[in-house]
Amino acid sequence: MNTQKITKISDIAKELGVSGSTVSRALNDNPRISKDLIKKVKKTAAKMGYVPNTAAQSLRTGRSNTIGLIVRDISDGWSETVIPFIEKACTEFGYGLLLCNANNDPSKERYYLRVLQQRRIDGVLILTPFYSSGEAYLPFAQNLPLVLMDMFLDNSIVNSVTIDHEIGAYLSTRHLLELGHCHIAFIVGPLNLSPCARSVIGYKKAMMEFGIEDEAQMIVPTKHTDIKDGYAAMVEILKTSPRPSALATISDLMAIGAMDAAKRNGILIPDDFSIVGYDDIPFSALVTPPLTTILQDKEELSKAAVSLLQKSILKENNSPHQIKITPRLVLRKSTAPFRED
Repeated sequence: MNTQKITKISDIAKELGVSGSTVSRALNDNPRISKDLIKKVKKTAAKMGYVPNTAAQSLRTGRSNTIGLIVRDISDGWSETVIPFIEKACTEFGYGLLLCNANNDPSKERYYLRVLQQRRIDGVLILTPFYSSGEAYLPFAQNLPLVLMDMFLDNSIVNSVTIDHEIGAYLSTRHLLELGHCHIAFIVGPLNLSPCARSVIGYKKAMMEFGIEDEAQMIVPTKHTDIKDGYAAMVEILKTSPRPSALATISDLMAIGAMDAAKRNGILIPDDFSIVGYDDIPFSALVTPPLTTILQDKEELSKAAVSLLQKSILKENNSPHQIKITPRLVLRKSTAPFRED
């Protein structure tokens, strides 16, 4: 029977050419060890399969080296593509990850916050929080290191890292305007969610810059941001008169649903109607035609969130921080210049 060798601190020390005590201190985030060396030690430990005695370590340091991640909806396309990057970032920073799915239920989000706090998790990430105000999370943030992901705050009372969705929606809408489209619909998702609310600002800003007033704008909220929501929204858009010639969305899945509805109604994409998605999920490049979309750098988002959380855990932050990450337009084949019928 094959038995796998257990990696010890002495093995890591030998690999790196440092003392065992240095490795031990680095694994425990001792301030006497440089940040670069701590990162190098933790990366090597993970690569070598080192498993610490967490019970003893927790008693000694008061930390579990585990982060909780609460996800609004684990099944949506955005979460599915972000979670692996969060897990990767946690591993690089030397943390285990405990995943909790709120399943689109705000009461479950708060339940998991209480449970994770009771279990003395080192810190918590919340991916796409339910509440648009930081005040809702302040009682938890005062007792537990917390970072809100994909949420914009008007004031930095809680740590947050977000894609700049105002710029993202602005870029997608402006792209359509520059192609000559004036009557542009915007399928936005639930307006109570921060990304959706911020994206409306970007859409309206681009439209106003091209002289298109509120009454000529078309904002279509939906309950969720998946394929069926995009399909249903597109069906309603196609009933309007005058009918838009293009649309932007807050989700690639909704854009794909809208494309399906258009095709089923005999409308060619992009000849008759232009569509821009949002997220740049892998499937967006595989649909026909390939979807023009907004790229959100999920790896940068994840690394920034875990890094910010670690600084809170180590008490290196004196006050909450807000980090914004700029998205960019990815041009494919689902948009074309406006043409008169």
